Amino acid sequence: MRLLEPVVQVVGRLSFRSKLRITALIFGLPLLVAAGVLVFALNARVTALETERSALAMQVPVHRVSARLYQLLAMQRAIQDRLGGSFALQEQIAARQAGAHAALGELQRAFAAQGFAGPSPAAGFGRVSWAAMARSIDAFDADGLSAAIAGLRAGLEQLNDGAGLLIDGDAASSRLLGVLTAYYGSLVHATGVSAEIGAMTLSRKSLRGSRRSELTMQRGNFNVLVQWSMEALEKVGQEHPAQAEILTKAAGRLNTAYLAVQEALTTKMLDTTDFGMEPAAFLALTETAFDETLSIGSEIVTATDHLLAERLAARKLQRNGVILAMLAIFALVVAGFVAAYISIMRAVNGLSDAVNTMAAGDLGARVEVTTRDELGNVGEQFNAMAKSLAERSAQLREKTNDINTMLQNMPQGILTVVDGGLIHPEYSAYLETIFETDEVAGQRAMSFLFGDDGIGSDVLSQVEATLAACIGEERMNFEFNAHLLVGEITRTLPNGGVKTLELGWSPICDEQDVVEKVMVCVRDVTELRQLEAEAEQQKRELEMIGQILGVQQEKFTAFVDSARNFVGENEALLLAADDSHPELVTQLFRNMHTIKGNARTYGLLHLANIVHEAEQAYDELRRNATVILDKEKLLEQLQAVMASIEHYASLNDVKLGRRGPGRRGSEDKYLMVPRAQIERLGAGLEGLDLPSLPQETLVAVLQGIHHDLRLIGTEPMRDVLAAVFASLPPLAAELGKEAPVLVLNDHGIHIRNQACDLLRNVFMHLYRNSLDHGIEPMAERLATGKSAAGRIVLDMALAGGRLSMRLRDDGKGLALAHIRRKGLEKGLIPEGASTSDEDIARLVFAPGFSTASAVTEVSGRGVGMDAVRDFVKREGGEIELRLTDGKVGAGFRAFETLITLPGTFAVQVSAARLPVQARLSPGSESMPAPCGIMGTLLNLEGKLSAT
Repeated sequence: MRLLEPVVQVVGRLSFRSKLRITALIFGLPLLVAAGVLVFALNARVTALETERSALAMQVPVHRVSARLYQLLAMQRAIQDRLGGSFALQEQIAARQAGAHAALGELQRAFAAQGFAGPSPAAGFGRVSWAAMARSIDAFDADGLSAAIAGLRAGLEQLNDGAGLLIDGDAASSRLLGVLTAYYGSLVHATGVSAEIGAMTLSRKSLRGSRRSELTMQRGNFNVLVQWSMEALEKVGQEHPAQAEILTKAAGRLNTAYLAVQEALTTKMLDTTDFGMEPAAFLALTETAFDETLSIGSEIVTATDHLLAERLAARKLQRNGVILAMLAIFALVVAGFVAAYISIMRAVNGLSDAVNTMAAGDLGARVEVTTRDELGNVGEQFNAMAKSLAERSAQLREKTNDINTMLQNMPQGILTVVDGGLIHPEYSAYLETIFETDEVAGQRAMSFLFGDDGIGSDVLSQVEATLAACIGEERMNFEFNAHLLVGEITRTLPNGGVKTLELGWSPICDEQDVVEKVMVCVRDVTELRQLEAEAEQQKRELEMIGQILGVQQEKFTAFVDSARNFVGENEALLLAADDSHPELVTQLFRNMHTIKGNARTYGLLHLANIVHEAEQAYDELRRNATVILDKEKLLEQLQAVMASIEHYASLNDVKLGRRGPGRRGSEDKYLMVPRAQIERLGAGLEGLDLPSLPQETLVAVLQGIHHDLRLIGTEPMRDVLAAVFASLPPLAAELGKEAPVLVLNDHGIHIRNQACDLLRNVFMHLYRNSLDHGIEPMAERLATGKSAAGRIVLDMALAGGRLSMRLRDDGKGLALAHIRRKGLEKGLIPEGASTSDEDIARLVFAPGFSTASAVTEVSGRGVGMDAVRDFVKREGGEIELRLTDGKVGAGFRAFETLITLPGTFAVQVSAARLPVQARLSPGSESMPAPCGIMGTLLNLEGKLSAT
């Protein structure tokens, strides 16, 4: 689920209304698209059938024109071959031309009725236009007639292919369409070719070569095409009994339609040499065959159109049914969503209205609960909370009502700001009393209201720009920018008095709702704010007391002593300083940064904020060499820091009564020993009968007492760093990382009290640096095969009179490449110089050196490792970075921080008495293992009895 957290956060910024609408779009759009695709597909199927029917209606008219053109062409061939032509044929030319024109007109009307374009190249039908075909008929031209016939055949094939007649999915319709598009057209063509060649043969009284072969082939085609057509018609009749009678008659007529033509071809041309038939008589036979063919074609078209009409009706019914079903489902979905939307928004708006009402001060606001879902539960919980809050706030409401009554009856100053930022001459008289001047009219509103010290220059420019942008514009513009106007100021009057003034801004609009002026209501709330300031001071002291109680008494006392010392050191440095040389500024900044870091560690936030302001002044001196060191200002800031420290100390000593010696300054006279430790020691001794104990037992008891006495005035390392450990989880959250796993291998080493502050200061920097610069974010760690949370390990050892501490983490390591670039930028590495990785690593101890890319509360101010080294050296110790891998020259290298201190700062418990490793959760507490005399008694395996 953590992987979805960024998406959850983005969605969480949206309102409920936006979330519901986006959800509707996410789920609704795909459904609408799918429904649209389905309806489009169904409608395409309907359109395809309608197109097939339109193309079907064109079959007979096209073939009729082809038949008339074939007859004219045959007549032209016969007349041309007989040298002047037959008189009978000459007489028929006009009649046949008229018939051809009639068929052509019928075809044109059919094209217009079915919505097809004319037979032109642009329309994709044929290669001959209507006009060209008409001219060929009138000219009685063989080439023109042949071209027209070829164009009609090509155009019909293109039309059939485009309309899908050749690939119809229904078996019965496909067979009939096959008869019409393949067999039927071929029969018309065979008849036409037979008429043309036969007329020429009878005119010439001769039949040879290719003509005989062509005529023989066409005679055979009649039989084959008729047979195939009859079989197809019979199959469709069997599958559709309702059409069987029509199709059977059509098949029978088709079987006899070409017998006369075939007989004439056989007896008068192919099997004889006298050619005893006139061309006109033969053309009459072919015309009869054409007419019968066209009649049969009309019947087949009627039957086929009936089948297509049935399929079209079924598909329209299917399409309409699907559309109605989708509309019904869509209506149900929309109704369900609207109902859910209304239910959710009603609950959300009710809750929002109640919250707004309560935010406006009406604690009697309640939510009307109308649902039993999660929002209803929230509404009930809100009502319970509002009731409880109203009961507890009764007394406070009475006091608040008294204050509000006083404020409402208090006189107010009213003025209006016109275009140009000037005060209108008409204003309330009490305005002069508030500002103690009668020079109001015509003054610049910004100067009059805010003077020279009311608000900052940036805010003043913002208010002035807002007024200039609102006057002369619509009211909505003012409402959008009203939050930029200042609501309260502190004003210094000419007589030196200071007043707190509350400002209310309201637009004055014309009939078009355009802002003409801005009215400002001024109220003197000085006394009210003083009361609030006192209440805020009490609240601040309560917060400070809560922060103090979160720190152990001895730790708090040690922190106060340490902070006083740092402030005192800064004061001495400033008093003795002549100018702001870098070493001075660095030391001043380092001391103040340490106080702030310790204050943040212990949760003393008010002090941390005040110290931060002083730290900023030192930081400006460090970063800008042109800034002049202002001793008086810096000393004033130090006094403010010291005052805050003393305020905390006073609250601790006076109001909390937590008086007691501190660890520093009194450590030679006092030792802070936990009561439990003394009670445990006494309990162990009280249960012993010393005179009767064996010598070896007495020796063991004395060794245990000696062990306990050595531990007096010491603390385990986990207690010394408890505050540091507790500060790491919130710091990790601030950095967007997982809280680290902390491992402490102390090997029984306890730290003396006088070194505890030192180690806290040192490891506060080191642990925070490790978490900020070393440990990677969770996503980066998981991508490299590491655990989500980083691991920081501290190993301790006491040997050879030195206390050594090694700190390491499993992060990405020391950024040597980045450190090298920073060193070159700061001039710490000469250009072209050859430096080892160890030399580069030591640059982190340079004053002011930082690898952070930006200044934050955690890092980037150039103080850290140099301060740590300074702390360690002051106590006679050393610190160094050791590279622990062999990746010489790599951009990142694993390392550990080694700190050594004098061995007198620590005491080591016997390894047999304490565990050698502790895995810590920041802020957790654990009881120490029994040691000293109690450990001795528990290890005697029941030989002694101690209570």
